[in-house]
Amino acid sequence: MANTKYGWQTGKNTKTTLSESAQLIAQSLAWFSLEELVAIQECLTGKSVKKGMKKEQCEQLAQLIDFPNQATFDKFFAKLPPYLQKLLYAGCLDPYIDVRCQDWGVEEPLIVEREEPVFYYHHSRYKANPLYRLGLFEIYREHVLHLNEFIAHHFLPFLYKKEEYTPKPLASEPEQLWTIENQIHEVLPLFVESLIPLLKERDATTIVKKGLLKANIKDLRALCGLPPFSLASSYNLDPLVLLAKFILSFESTKLKRPDDGMALIKTMVQRLFYDPSSKGTLAYGSFFEYFALLDHCSLNSNYSYSIDIEPSSRTGVLNVLSDLQGSQAWYAVDDLFQSFLVRGFSMRFENRDVLQSGLSVRGQKVHLSPSDYLTFEDKGFRPVGALRRPLFERPLFKAYLYLLASLGILDIGETTPESLLTKNDKQVPLSPYEALCCVRLTAFGAWCLNLAEERPEPKKQIFETITDTELLLVTFKGKSLERKLFLEQIGTPLGVERYRITEASFIKGCTSSAEVLKRIEKFKQLIDAQPSERWTQFFTSLQRRSTLFAHAEQVLLYTFPDDPEIRRMFATDPALRKLVIRAENNNVVVKKENQKAFQKLLMEHGYLNTL
Repeated sequence: MANTKYGWQTGKNTKTTLSESAQLIAQSLAWFSLEELVAIQECLTGKSVKKGMKKEQCEQLAQLIDFPNQATFDKFFAKLPPYLQKLLYAGCLDPYIDVRCQDWGVEEPLIVEREEPVFYYHHSRYKANPLYRLGLFEIYREHVLHLNEFIAHHFLPFLYKKEEYTPKPLASEPEQLWTIENQIHEVLPLFVESLIPLLKERDATTIVKKGLLKANIKDLRALCGLPPFSLASSYNLDPLVLLAKFILSFESTKLKRPDDGMALIKTMVQRLFYDPSSKGTLAYGSFFEYFALLDHCSLNSNYSYSIDIEPSSRTGVLNVLSDLQGSQAWYAVDDLFQSFLVRGFSMRFENRDVLQSGLSVRGQKVHLSPSDYLTFEDKGFRPVGALRRPLFERPLFKAYLYLLASLGILDIGETTPESLLTKNDKQVPLSPYEALCCVRLTAFGAWCLNLAEERPEPKKQIFETITDTELLLVTFKGKSLERKLFLEQIGTPLGVERYRITEASFIKGCTSSAEVLKRIEKFKQLIDAQPSERWTQFFTSLQRRSTLFAHAEQVLLYTFPDDPEIRRMFATDPALRKLVIRAENNNVVVKKENQKAFQKLLMEHGYLNTL
């Protein structure tokens, strides 16, 4: 007669009948070695298991962990030792468990040093304490256990119920609030228009991989009006850089100023979250996270293998944000990240070797209470093991949210972060994304993410520009970001509403006469379509001045001593008089193309020129 215990039938000559779910589990277990299967089974049952055929071992273990409902799992879980329950609770959220992080209720250490000598580098000095049931775990480091990830994924929904970890709205707004929702429809077209000429001096590949220079950021901010983040800017995180990298990665057509900035944002966001095929058609779509959202990491320029992000990473972010629809409330980012994990998502690359070989975080010490992590590698820390969550997954999750904030999809709140990384003997945050504490989904964001059908329309702009017919003054009233920024670009403010325009202020920043002409046309388009005679004369003067010094020749300037004989030579020799232009203070100027002829004439007079 067969006995049934926790769904596992035992008894002699009893043919095992697997449920459909158990059959799927058994198929997954087939990847394990026989020794691993036995260790897992002994850990979960607390009894010695005799090795048999691998197929039978898979079927036995599959029946053991095939839980038809929560009650069956709870009954099984209650039989486990308390320390094993705690380890499973911790390991299902993060498979890498630093055993120093909490009290496990055991008298002896969970990890002990081997008594026998270790002769091979791949044999760890440490092993699981045989006093405890730890067959589900491997020894990753001296203080770190690694829970079998299949078990972690299988037990997760029973230990952490999704509905119990749905993010709850915060009671109050953050003190440091940053939002661009009401300006993004103006900002994005201006940003793209300003980015296009920049690509001539800093190409798209360089921007995607290395970002923007400080001078580039300063110029772009003056032209598009996108403000810096409230706190993250202190850690060199700028929305302009995020925007530039995102647009150059996900805009598939030739870059041009969009007629509808809001529609362009939605198109690019759809490519990021909803269109996996776009990875193959866009230059950097699949590499975006590696190059654009890991600013705290040093990238291995010699790493030549795949750096594609796993699609489930993006899907998980979207899944969590979907719970925020229809609410104008604020949500804690830590709650969102926990919900992300409870739903079974994680941040990972398709190639698991990227974290070990393609990324590193500069520094000497990481403090994660109560543990300190030290490194003696020149490149710092690898974001693997117990450091994967704090150095890679959590920063990348927050980086997605900062990106969406720069697009107007989220409003964000920031707070001063803890300095947990020692770098160059200074205490700094683990990443530039650590300041982010809470977010709010905007109406525009809900539309972009397909969570709302109705597109929010920006408020109608009401403004007035008045150009003085006699004086070069412009009065601007109302709200129009593009016009305000243009007047700040070409004029000098006189109070709040008036701007004085001069030849010098109008051409400031121009590098060619074509740019001056373009600026004149923009003035007519934005400020005054039919300027008065005084303004027409002013524009004519600007065009003339922009070409007066447009042509030049390369020359050489020679200085000679105060010698009457030399002055007489330059004054009386007809050939020299044709070649040189006399200047003040015993100087002569010679065109570079006439240099050899000048040297020859000097030698005829007995002077050697070796320049």
